[in-house]
Amino acid sequence: MAGIASGWGRGWMLIPVWQSSTFSFGGTPVGRVPEWSKGTDCKSVSRGFESHRGLFLGFGIIGPSGSALPGGEARSPLRLPPNELWVWDDRSDGVHAILVSLTIILGLGVLAQVIASRVHLPSILLLLLSGILVGPVFRAVWPESDLALDPEAVFGDLISPIVSLGVALILYEGGLSLRFRELRTGGAVIGKLVTVGAALTWLLSAVAANWLLGLPWGLALVFGAILTVSGPTVILPLVHHVRPKGAVGPIMRWEGIVIDPIGALLAVLVFEAVVGEGGHEAVAGIFYGVVYTIVVGGGLGLVAGWLLVRLIRNYFVPDFLQNAVSFAMVVVTFTVCDTVQEESGLLAATVMGIYLANQRTVDIEHIIEFKENLRVLLISSLFVLLAARLDPSDLHAMGLATGVFVAVLIVLIRPISVFISTLGSRLQFRERVLLACVAPRGIVAAAIAPALAFELLHVYPDQADRLAPLTFAVIVGTVLVYGVCAPFAARRLGLADTNPQGVLLLGGQPWARAIGKTLKSLGIPVMIVDSNYANTAAAWMDGVPAYHGSVLSDAAINELELTGIGRFIALTPNDQVNTLATQRLSRLFGRVGVYQLATRPREDEDGSIETPGRQLAGADATYRKLTTIWGQRGGVLVTELTPEYTIDDLLAEHGDSIVPLFVLGDSGRLTILTPSQAHTFQPGQRVISLASNVEHDDEDDRAGDGG
Repeated sequence: MAGIASGWGRGWMLIPVWQSSTFSFGGTPVGRVPEWSKGTDCKSVSRGFESHRGLFLGFGIIGPSGSALPGGEARSPLRLPPNELWVWDDRSDGVHAILVSLTIILGLGVLAQVIASRVHLPSILLLLLSGILVGPVFRAVWPESDLALDPEAVFGDLISPIVSLGVALILYEGGLSLRFRELRTGGAVIGKLVTVGAALTWLLSAVAANWLLGLPWGLALVFGAILTVSGPTVILPLVHHVRPKGAVGPIMRWEGIVIDPIGALLAVLVFEAVVGEGGHEAVAGIFYGVVYTIVVGGGLGLVAGWLLVRLIRNYFVPDFLQNAVSFAMVVVTFTVCDTVQEESGLLAATVMGIYLANQRTVDIEHIIEFKENLRVLLISSLFVLLAARLDPSDLHAMGLATGVFVAVLIVLIRPISVFISTLGSRLQFRERVLLACVAPRGIVAAAIAPALAFELLHVYPDQADRLAPLTFAVIVGTVLVYGVCAPFAARRLGLADTNPQGVLLLGGQPWARAIGKTLKSLGIPVMIVDSNYANTAAAWMDGVPAYHGSVLSDAAINELELTGIGRFIALTPNDQVNTLATQRLSRLFGRVGVYQLATRPREDEDGSIETPGRQLAGADATYRKLTTIWGQRGGVLVTELTPEYTIDDLLAEHGDSIVPLFVLGDSGRLTILTPSQAHTFQPGQRVISLASNVEHDDEDDRAGDGG
């Protein structure tokens, strides 16, 4: 036996056989073997075996391709002496492989996100390419390297629960971003997309899979149900990259998040109908399955959200533990629901997030911020893991028919489902076209397909194993096509908001309203926020959109219409309010997009004040100075620079009675001036300044300061 073992190559496996095992050799494996028996190389270890007597039968040997021990059809277990036990490599090798794999997955995922943000590409594309590089490419070219990532060999059966929990947390975070107020304009469309649109996608995809791919009808129906899902793992990064205007963005987010639990449930129910008895029993089973899933998933999701709110409101959970408790409750709720009713956990996680996002009892901004950071890490890791599982031989064997099938999904099936679902809606034609251009498949489809394919092997032994590679081909194809085409389509349709130039102004005092009015007249979207009703009313009278309320409240963040707005400027005389506001709004606009006006002169040696927001205007620009300039018959000047009249001429003409604030380029790009970043003024640019001795409406002076 030892002599045979010494001649084994890499990939041969020694499998222990027990009395309860149904594992067979030389054919398709049936049943399960102990987890510790999985590995690549083997060695012998002598130790007592008395405790296993009566249960242990012997060992079977399987080759890399599933063949039996060389030299014969080993249908029966091999016998070994009772005092000799053959096991796999020591656990230290497995632990090292897991550590290296986790490091590669996390490191590559985050690096891909950073590069995508710098080069303005959809992060999904780089994540998939990274996973394919370290997975199938490295395994083919550099198989002995630790950098050749093989998730199946390293993680084994752990992949499924890891992916499931990751998807649940992503759906929970996605639910936290959904506001019921968004349903006022797109609620009917969203409802039809996740019902009528999902049904059309399912049936048309099944027909196409049967005709183009040759799948049997039962398998085609299961495959079509799997393809109804999309999910926040692919939709949210794409929406973040495209930044669509109007109602399209919320519709995309709602559809992408809500369709995941619906599609997963549909896939499981169709699977049960295919493997079941059929007829009235199957229809009744599907009906009761839907009802039971909604009751279990929706009910427990609401209960978990309500319980978390009560725990926070009644101070049972200290502030520093609220994120941890929220995380744990999602995991527990998901697991309990999936244990009671399969695929109801995703619905529970989504419902829990939506409930928390729309309640008004406790502040959950810190939970949302934590979950957003967690979502980035999960999406990065899951997509690298997903791509690394790819087997090039599977995709190579699929041929032209698979490409045609993916093209049919994109060019025919998605547009048909969207246009039928939006009939009679108020959406413009170009908005419907953009919706038809976004339907990538994500991690939920990749998680469901292998599990259902394994269960369908006894029904379709020659075809079921095609389900997983076909699903991955659809994921790669739709992500690549939509990732490249959706931003282009949004720009061509005039619905892209990839670089919003608009400004949100905190403070509606007279000179702030004048700035807002001037920017609006130049085509820059503007919104003023002020807690002084007189200031907001005056802004509306001037034609400048305004919101009456505190920018520090949850209601303001949820209700502000920020289409086209990409920067925030705090202009109140209260330095604490400005600081808190820039801290809060940096979550929406990033630190690079928040500014605040200094309330006192710069005091330290380099002339800067440490604030969360970037300081507005020049070194000596303060609230008092701008108010003083306005009191000296001040107004907002828009000065076009020429070769003959430069910025130096403008400053020399007005002296200390002018403060340049913005520069508007020929392309409509607005630059906010700061003392920390020098700007090169060019002819053709327009400088927007606050200066004294400029005609303005004196009635504006009657309104006081706000914030």
